[in-house]
Amino acid sequence: MKRQELYLLFIFIAFSSCLQSPEMITGIINEKEKPTVVTGQSTPFINGDGNLVFQGEITSKGKSDIIEKGFYWNTDSIDPGMKVIVSDTDSSVFTYELQHASGEQTYYWRAYAINSFGCDTGEIRSCQTPAIWMEKQELPADSRGNGAVFMLSNKVYITCGMKIWGQALVNDTWEYSISANQWVQADSMSFIGAFRVYPAVFTIGNFAFVGMGFQSSGIAHKDLYQFSADLKKWTQITTPDNLTARYKAAAFSLNGRGYIIGGYSSDNMELNDVWQYNPNGDVWEQKNNFPVYFSGGISIYGDNRAFTGFGETSESARTLWEYDQTTDSYIEFAKLPDEITTKIYSGVIVQNAIYIVDGNNQIWALNMSDTTWTKKSGLPMDFLGYSGYQTLLTTDSSNAVYVGLGFSNLLYQYNPLWDN
Repeated sequence: MKRQELYLLFIFIAFSSCLQSPEMITGIINEKEKPTVVTGQSTPFINGDGNLVFQGEITSKGKSDIIEKGFYWNTDSIDPGMKVIVSDTDSSVFTYELQHASGEQTYYWRAYAINSFGCDTGEIRSCQTPAIWMEKQELPADSRGNGAVFMLSNKVYITCGMKIWGQALVNDTWEYSISANQWVQADSMSFIGAFRVYPAVFTIGNFAFVGMGFQSSGIAHKDLYQFSADLKKWTQITTPDNLTARYKAAAFSLNGRGYIIGGYSSDNMELNDVWQYNPNGDVWEQKNNFPVYFSGGISIYGDNRAFTGFGETSESARTLWEYDQTTDSYIEFAKLPDEITTKIYSGVIVQNAIYIVDGNNQIWALNMSDTTWTKKSGLPMDFLGYSGYQTLLTTDSSNAVYVGLGFSNLLYQYNPLWDN
């Protein structure tokens, strides 16, 4: 009888021991010795244009500590294959920011985590990145070029210029609302000065200043007009007696002051004088001359920096200068790369880069930290018959650039931070 009791006791101990074994509780069959990870479902566009943020969470680390975690991702498969490792192995929630993502792509990703027993992966997530180019409503008026195009309060304005290729000059002013994707025009917005082409334009606050330029008769102007975006009205500004009439001058604003640089005089002489206008007091001041004779170039300004260059003179065609307001001097900032062989028509600043468009309708980006150039997208095929003359404009509230209105009615939104 005792032998039978001992035998039963042995069976009970063995059975109990088997129930408590790691293989029964966390064995390979139910895989509980490995971690458990899920892929976050939150929107990946949380750190700005051009960046994707992947999120994962370890809901169980398994039977040993996590030794590696991260994400697999790809753009051409639902089974992501490129791996990025997140260095922090302590936190259960982890993220990775994929910078310089490309627009018009589908990105797939899944989280993973590894311990000494193995690896677990979360669900595959995906998203479609924004378009690089977005067509907007066309200008519902005669196309025109060589006029003034500017932006105030997230609205695009166009005035002056000539109808396509040497036809009549115009003075009607049109306003494009970005939020409504709609153009409007009112008699009160018509430019009040003489009709003209090649005017200079700069903006300060909610005002634009348009002037200089010349008429088809070849008469250059020296007058300047202020446009109020709130009142939709033009007002003439008095200019100095000794300011030479000019056209194809460059202009920019910096810290509440406007600058007009160079241009051609009425007798087609190149100029290099610089004039500063302070609307606070309606004060003009002649500043130090530009480093070279300069006309037909561009100015780029924003984020408390201003640049002028890429003119029609041989000394300025391939050089961009930055203006130092403190010392009233110009510093050579960058040269065009050898690949660019055409005239530069416009430029804007977006974050830490200058974007320009050349005569082949090609966009280029200049890194403002190391002055390296990168070739970006070309303008949409709709612009094929309108090489050059296109204007780039930036908004106050986004990284978007608005492109067009150079002898065409076309207007497109360009998203440069997705153009990778």
